[in-house]
Amino acid sequence: MNEGVLLLIVAPDLEETMVDLLLEQPSLAGFTSSLVYAHGTGAGRLSMVEQVTGRQQKIQLMVYGTRSVLADFVTHIKATFNHADIRTILIPALDTQLME
Repeated sequence: MNEGVLLLIVAPDLEETMVDLLLEQPSLAGFTSSLVYAHGTGAGRLSMVEQVTGRQQKIQLMVYGTRSVLADFVTHIKATFNHADIRTILIPALDTQLME
């Protein structure tokens, strides 16, 4: 199996940009997005309120596709948004099924 899942964790102000970019990629199988909260020292620059509450609001995009296409997309993101606070996590899929 050559499929995978790419998790993108981005700042809320990048949500529309990332959604538009993903919608322009015909080789991707699809994606979902949701509001999440980042915790810990790797969460990025924290405002004073975020430091007190211990969490930072983020958007998580879960992208489905072949691992090679997802890896190419990560390369594109790194080149395009090299100074943005974006975390990428590429995970091989053990099994994928669409239950209709």
